[in-house]
Amino acid sequence: MFRLLLIAFVAVLDANAGSAQTTPSDREVADYGGLFRAAHNGDVKMIQQLVAAGKNVNARDPRGRTPAHVAAFASEDEALRALAEAGADMNALEDQAYDVVTIAAVANDPALMTLAIELGNDPGLTTSPYDGTALIAAAHLGHVKVVR
Repeated sequence: MFRLLLIAFVAVLDANAGSAQTTPSDREVADYGGLFRAAHNGDVKMIQQLVAAGKNVNARDPRGRTPAHVAAFASEDEALRALAEAGADMNALEDQAYDVVTIAAVANDPALMTLAIELGNDPGLTTSPYDGTALIAAAHLGHVKVVR
């Protein structure tokens, strides 16, 4: 009986771990326009043009992601830099309570994590539905370079 309970517990953990962060789906990406599309594609010139035209760098998609979150999920460092320079809130949390640093930590992307911190993202924020930090997420996943 104990073995069955342990197997069920591990299965629940695995199911939850797989749904922890929600990267924009292919359908969502196809539907993106404006800053979201530019962020996903790493189109710095378009980001600059849209910002100059008055577009909101902190706009939200249906899942609460900002263009900065989208750039982070796509690992588009220069797009993230352009958004931050335009005033994007680097500490914004999307609907599942993830910020850019935690997205980078889970993706095992030390360069993106370093950049996000340089751009003003607070690595000590409590994020995620698990009330942790980027460091906890990286350590849990065994992402040694990110932890360092």
